Amino acid sequence: MDQAKILIVDDEPNVRFILERTLSGAGYLLDKAENGAEAIEKIKANVYDLILLDLQMKPIDGMQVLTAVRRRDPDTAVIILTAHSTIESAVEALRMGAFDYLFKPASPETIRERVQEGLKQRQQTQQRERVLKQIEGLRQTLVGLESEAETLDTTRDPGRFHTSGKLVVDMHHRSATLEGRLLDLTTTEFNLLACLVQLAPDPVSARQLVNEALEYDTEDAEASEIVKWHIHRLRQKVEPDPEHPQFIKTIRYKGYMWSGE
Repeated sequence: MDQAKILIVDDEPNVRFILERTLSGAGYLLDKAENGAEAIEKIKANVYDLILLDLQMKPIDGMQVLTAVRRRDPDTAVIILTAHSTIESAVEALRMGAFDYLFKPASPETIRERVQEGLKQRQQTQQRERVLKQIEGLRQTLVGLESEAETLDTTRDPGRFHTSGKLVVDMHHRSATLEGRLLDLTTTEFNLLACLVQLAPDPVSARQLVNEALEYDTEDAEASEIVKWHIHRLRQKVEPDPEHPQFIKTIRYKGYMWSGE
């Protein structure tokens, strides 16, 4: 971390002096505030990596300053300075996101140790956030590439998608959705549906449907019996009311027709 910036907040001049002296040789950029109001103004104007914060200040106490810190930069490490008599407040500060607390007076070694650990935690948090942002950036790039690839696929193969009303047939993936619902179709059912949609609004004879969907030829009478069963099954999956079909209509003496409107 390049020259971590630390704010010392305490209304006792001797405490500020001791803390500043304790940390001055470690290469930190040190700033001071002698009360809660000054601390909040400094927090609004600057970003600090760590704050040493006294709880017992008036009229603005340490808890109010901590709230301001959390609004400004939730990742700032905050070490509470407290007396034994205010341990409950220190614990509450931990619940609010403070890194740790120190009892006054703390030894210089303890102060330096906790400051180093607080800065290490902030550095790890910032690194984790950078990695997450990179991952999100890569994810968005991937989505964009997939979208471009799909657009290119559509451009290269204009016959890939067939739409009719709220039905979309994807010839590449051999899938069909109706009103956003993926249809669970067998291979034969998909072939029948695709053939009807591609040739709509013209009716398709049973014999032609056998040729297209089942890939063999037969007499008209046999074709009619074969297709009738498959059309019945297809209507069960496509029609809101299979007994009164609105999409796959029977055209007398001609076969079947897809009506997607």
